Amino acid sequence: MTTTLENASIPEEGNYYQILAIPSTASLVEIRKAYEEQLEAAHLEAISAYSLFPEEQTEQKLLQIGQAFVTLANPIARAKYDDEIRLTIDSEQQTDFQQESAPISETPLTEKPAQTKTETAAPPHKDENKQPEEKLEIPKSVPTEVVGQTQEQRQDFYLNLAVKNEQTEESIEEYYSRLRAHGGNVSFNGAVLKQIRELKSITLDELAKITCIRSTYLEAIEEENFKKFTSEIYLKGYLICYIEAMKLPAEQIIEEYINLYKNQIEAEKG
Repeated sequence: MTTTLENASIPEEGNYYQILAIPSTASLVEIRKAYEEQLEAAHLEAISAYSLFPEEQTEQKLLQIGQAFVTLANPIARAKYDDEIRLTIDSEQQTDFQQESAPISETPLTEKPAQTKTETAAPPHKDENKQPEEKLEIPKSVPTEVVGQTQEQRQDFYLNLAVKNEQTEESIEEYYSRLRAHGGNVSFNGAVLKQIRELKSITLDELAKITCIRSTYLEAIEEENFKKFTSEIYLKGYLICYIEAMKLPAEQIIEEYINLYKNQIEAEKG
């Protein structure tokens, strides 16, 4: 069975609400906005001249952020996840969880590991101070139609996607076999990802609604139009959402696809 973000183990660093620093009552728009903010924070750390964190640790953080987002953005997976949390906390903590999940405290990325001083993320706004969804600042990468999605609509999106993923398992394996016959191994690039999506009969518009990422960015992934992305961090973040939606092998695709990105960057520098 292929390991995907959804069936991976829950991070020990905190639950998904804590990772995104949002209350357990957060709306889809708030979840998507928090995800973008976490990508921005990771991006700023990655370009910091005095960053002490290796690339592997940054990538692990991105996977945790991505895992949190794809789970909480999926109303079906989110309901199951909430049940799992309730089973692991005692009766006193259950009341707190239902109201809001506080952000975790963590050592600031710019401080040396030897330092013991920690910095607590700002607590989420209380319900009475929360702005209406339509007034929230929406990241430019979010499709406008996502803002108006209802819970029922998103459930239908995910159920339809699950059917397409399940019904095309054999055809995808046949496609992999043809690729192996020509090159020995399946190598994931933009063209291969696009072919897989089309074999699954998933349109870019459907994928945009599921991932909450504009179709222009998803298309850029397939066309290997790397200039569309601000940095490698954003490319990885959106790529994680893309491959999770289609239930593809995350680690292999991230490694191979990002190598394409790095090779192109090096070629342009040379």
